[in-house]
Amino acid sequence: MKLAIKLKSGALQFAVFVAVVIALLLGGLMLYAYTFGYMKEQSKGAIENIQLADDGINYLLNSTELNSNDTLALKLREKENQSVKVHLSQWGVFQKAVALAQFRKKKFIKTAILGSSIDAATASTLFLQNTYNPLTVVGNTKINGNAFLPEAGIKSGYIAGNSYYGSQLIYGNAEKSTDVLPALDTNTLKGIVFYLKDYQPINQQDYISIDHAKKTIQSFKENTKSVYSKEAIVIENQYISGNIIIKSDILIQVKKTAILKDLILIAPSIEIEDETEGNFQAIASKRISVGKNCDLRFPTALVVYQENKEQLPIYSGNTTEIPIFIDTATSLKGSVCYYQDKEETDFSTQIKIEEQVKLKGQVYCKGNLELKGTVSGSVYTRQFVANQAGSIFVNHLYNAVIENENIPKFYGGIIFEKEPKTVLKWLY
Repeated sequence: MKLAIKLKSGALQFAVFVAVVIALLLGGLMLYAYTFGYMKEQSKGAIENIQLADDGINYLLNSTELNSNDTLALKLREKENQSVKVHLSQWGVFQKAVALAQFRKKKFIKTAILGSSIDAATASTLFLQNTYNPLTVVGNTKINGNAFLPEAGIKSGYIAGNSYYGSQLIYGNAEKSTDVLPALDTNTLKGIVFYLKDYQPINQQDYISIDHAKKTIQSFKENTKSVYSKEAIVIENQYISGNIIIKSDILIQVKKTAILKDLILIAPSIEIEDETEGNFQAIASKRISVGKNCDLRFPTALVVYQENKEQLPIYSGNTTEIPIFIDTATSLKGSVCYYQDKEETDFSTQIKIEEQVKLKGQVYCKGNLELKGTVSGSVYTRQFVANQAGSIFVNHLYNAVIENENIPKFYGGIIFEKEPKTVLKWLY
């Protein structure tokens, strides 16, 4: 009798054990199914966040209005618990685009620098404003691409006993230019004036100190930080990167021991020492000088903006007086721009690019350009000058190269009026 009871009790225990195991298995399967579904939904949401942020950046690429002080909420897709907000502001001579996508509690931020979209095959390789003087090519000058030239056309010439050594005057298409240069974006010009005249950090939390820091990084997902001084600023033995603006009321000197990335420099005069490396925007009202053997990477921008309320100085051959001077054997990828708010008719040099300089990108000169190096991309200028043998040769190119082959098919630069935009660089 006792044996029979034990057998029944063991069977009951076994049945309970099996039931518990089955319950655990079913619970595990249910938990797995729920977790799998949740993770799938989260993964799908993360992917959609990325796609939605891309849609936000694309929206800003097609936007002409800046919303510097406001964030704009978009309804690009109808889906519950999902949103995207965008923000477009001036960042030096370019634009800074921010897109924040959110799905439930998950957020994804994309930031980028925007500039003009340039198709190397169809865009102007050379645009020389029509001043009714022909372009004269001398020496080993070569123009390869689409050239927009004055009504007087192009011819070969002589300087110091040297003639033109090319087999044809232009290696590409030639069309007539207009009496004015293509217009830069109005917001860009207003932004440059604001930086030079009015920009200052407003609140104490906007400041950042770099005096004793060897390494300073500010994410573009955070607020812009600023360094401001009424005195000259010397940057050396430092790594400074990101969402930072450095402004001096007198002068900024960048030594070769400094590495600068993606930030903005603002001062009346900016001096960049020989062998400096990095990428940044330099905005000045008087002059920018770049030393020998520098390596300035994309998207660097050198910009001098001069107002003509007072008579501008007449620049001699002294390189310290030239508004933008780039010395021998420097490599620059980006944009170089000289702008004055009214046209002067003298023959002084506003941009001088020395021998062996390799510039990939664009040069925009609302004045006189002296080019001795190579520009791969595009050149827009009112006039060329060549200072040779004690004389100034107007609208002469001497041993200069302007071409559109050694550059990506699509590249970007300073924004022009009514021109499409592209992403120059994704930020961090």
